[in-house]
Amino acid sequence: MRFVTYQLHGATELGVRTDSGIVPTGYDGLRDYLEAGDAAAEKLEAYLATDPPVVVPDRLLAPLAERCQLICVGGNYREHLIEAGLHPSEPIYFPKIWSTVLAPGDPLHLPEPTTELDYEVELAIIIGRTTRGIAAKDAFDHVFGYTVINDIGARDVMAREPMQIMLCKSADGFLPVADEIVTADEVDIADNAITCLVNGELRQNSTIDQMIYDIPYLLEFLSRSVTLHPGDLVTTGTPGGVGMGRTPPGYLHPGDVVVAGVAGIASVTTTIAGPR
Repeated sequence: MRFVTYQLHGATELGVRTDSGIVPTGYDGLRDYLEAGDAAAEKLEAYLATDPPVVVPDRLLAPLAERCQLICVGGNYREHLIEAGLHPSEPIYFPKIWSTVLAPGDPLHLPEPTTELDYEVELAIIIGRTTRGIAAKDAFDHVFGYTVINDIGARDVMAREPMQIMLCKSADGFLPVADEIVTADEVDIADNAITCLVNGELRQNSTIDQMIYDIPYLLEFLSRSVTLHPGDLVTTGTPGGVGMGRTPPGYLHPGDVVVAGVAGIASVTTTIAGPR
């Protein structure tokens, strides 16, 4: 199934995108649905088999659980490590704050005085159940589904002393999210292409099997220290080809259109706008 979150007549609701359109699930949001457990999933599958009526939303929102944890992984593709000059010996995690989430179709306003706005396409995992201290072999049992994000960053802010990771990565709107989550049973996570285009130019082009640390290891390592809850989002790193790594650098400017996608999962299109 492909889940979306939408607004209709002022209310926020969780829906499923079908061939006929968007079908309401009867839940206000993703966390409510996930916390309802297997019975809710079975009931929804049976309901969808009846060819239920569809709705036309006023607008789509990011398909995430409200105020979920947003945990990003840095440096998980060798080409990106090389271009960034990084040499980590283990996965690097950092959080983003909720105000970074950018709804599908909303413009990303360039924060002043940033001049080095960068893009990073990433596959993102949506956690399906409470996760703490799990083994890699059990990790996929805790994955509800996947979406695609663009981990926007301000390289000039990152370069300041001391290194401003939070401000670099967590300005308003710095997490554009695709408009749907595809459930894990719907896709085969293998060698899916992961790409990012800027104004139609292919900037990032790899496959997710090129990750240094695979999904089971990332979740095992993270859950040693952090309890993950239903609906939390964990990214998996970006391949080489970011703006910082180009000669000359290929940073984003007002008017640019960025399309970040993972084959078989989703894509997110973001238009860069001027300062608010």
